[in-house]
Amino acid sequence: MFRKILKMILYFFIIFATPVYADNFDGNGDTSSNQYSQTIAFGVNGYPEIENIRYNKGDFLAENTESILNSNLESFTDFDNTRRIPMVADHIDAPPGTQVDIVYLYRNSTGHSVDISEIDWVLSRNIKENGDLTQILDIPEFVDGNLGFKYSAQNLIKSGIYREYAGLGNISNGGSGAYSLDSVSIKNPLSIDDIQATANGSGGVDFKIYIQNTSNEYLNNLKFTYGSFEKTFNLAANQEHIVEFSIPEISEKLGSFEIYNPNVKQVCAIYGSPYYTYTQTDAIPVYAYRDGGIIPGASVQPERESFCIKRIPYTMISQPMVLSETKHIENIEASVVEEEETGDVLGTSDIVLPKTGRGVWPLLGLLVVDVLLWYSWYILRRNYESKNTNSRICTKSK
Repeated sequence: MFRKILKMILYFFIIFATPVYADNFDGNGDTSSNQYSQTIAFGVNGYPEIENIRYNKGDFLAENTESILNSNLESFTDFDNTRRIPMVADHIDAPPGTQVDIVYLYRNSTGHSVDISEIDWVLSRNIKENGDLTQILDIPEFVDGNLGFKYSAQNLIKSGIYREYAGLGNISNGGSGAYSLDSVSIKNPLSIDDIQATANGSGGVDFKIYIQNTSNEYLNNLKFTYGSFEKTFNLAANQEHIVEFSIPEISEKLGSFEIYNPNVKQVCAIYGSPYYTYTQTDAIPVYAYRDGGIIPGASVQPERESFCIKRIPYTMISQPMVLSETKHIENIEASVVEEEETGDVLGTSDIVLPKTGRGVWPLLGLLVVDVLLWYSWYILRRNYESKNTNSRICTKSK
């Protein structure tokens, strides 16, 4: 009777106890037995303060980086750390220039120490056209290639773009934590290539502002504003546009202009898989090299876009403008007269000839006057000598 009761108790614990998976991964084995768990999270340190960028704080969305660093892996995963919970520190809605922090979270439950030699943050889907964070984040270096591993006897390949980082090295059993992996900024698709502010002949200022779209997206309804002057325009991918206008008076302080960009852009690097499905590599945001082999991080589940960066509407403000340096005709004429009065020869290398047709005419006029004076003196002298032959000095040949 006692034996029957003992068997029933043991049977009860076997049925209802949480299963413990053996970690038999040796670098070449099946990663389904891997008990080193990992994921990443996106964070921002408060509301970003960006020079020359204004935005609506109501459009801003992000988890605080410090809060993520003070959390553990279980705050972002479930199903024994195999599922990455979506909509938890995996979306950033912010203006250009925002510094996005990439935080790596991990736990070693293998029963022994492990060596993590490299960490790879996934930047794109297998098909890059479906999602590529390098289109919206300023990432100087990355790898375009394949990561291969085995899961449940299936050979899987992760294709696309990823960024490599040095690993954490040896991690003892039970070790866990949150580690700041990187910090990257959101790109601004607009650049101001040149500003020309030139005084005109009417006492005002003529402006030419060169604005470039440096992205592969089409930007609609860009709004340029300077004082009471406004202009709305569109920019195709990599197109430049010149905004031209004038003001009636020259001011010591020309001030700044503004460009409002209402175009929202979102890019997502991950697409989730169905529940309890771990063989879809588009759902995994991070990989690591453990003891020489590749192991995947927790899979985003269920099916939805994840690890997304959204650029929100913003206003770009220029630096204060200044008048461009110009050479006026009056200055060129004054320099020529001064050279003549000091006895220097017209045409020496000290005089810089003007580059426009307007500056040539004063020089030509001076040359004509000089020739006429010389010619008049020569004719008068000849006439004078012809009338006064007795004043000449003659020599006779012997």
